[in-house]
Amino acid sequence: MTEQDAEGGAIPLLFDHGVSFRITGVANRLNRSAAAFYRETFGIGLPEWRMMLALGKTPELKVGDAARSADLDAAQASRALKLLKERGLVSMEMTASRGRATIVRLTGAGRDFHDRLLAAGEQRAARILAGFSDEELATFFALLGRIGANAEALIEAQQETGQRL
Repeated sequence: MTEQDAEGGAIPLLFDHGVSFRITGVANRLNRSAAAFYRETFGIGLPEWRMMLALGKTPELKVGDAARSADLDAAQASRALKLLKERGLVSMEMTASRGRATIVRLTGAGRDFHDRLLAAGEQRAARILAGFSDEELATFFALLGRIGANAEALIEAQQETGQRL
C-alpha cells in the first residue's frame, strides 16, 4: 500500500508489515476520519464524542468514572466536560453524599444530541463495514478481541517482570 508524495511519487506506508503497524495505521485513519466528521457535523472533537457516548450509557456518573468509561485521561475529560457543559449538553453537580464527588449527567438537550451522535456513528460504522458478511464480521471481532487480550497480557507481563516485550 502506498500514498503519493507532493511530486506524485509513491511513498511506502509503514503499516505494510507487522501487526502493530497495520492496526495502528487503520486506527489512525479511522480516528482522523471520525475527528473530521464529528467536528464538521456536530462541532465536537473525539474527546467530547467519547464522553457523550459514555454518559449515554448510564443516567449519571462520577467525573472520574465517566473519564475511565470514555478512555480519557483526567485533563482530556475535564476539557471535554467543560465544552459540553458550555453547550448545555451536560450538568455537573458536587455532592457530599458521594465523598465530595462531582456527578455528571446528560441534560435533555444532551440526550437528544447523544441520540443524534449514536445514529450518525451507526451510519459511519455501516459504511466502514460494508461488504463484509456476518460471518466475516464475527470472525473479525473475535480476532480483534484476542489481539486485545494478548496485548493486555503483554502489558501485565511487562509490569510484573519489568521486561520490555
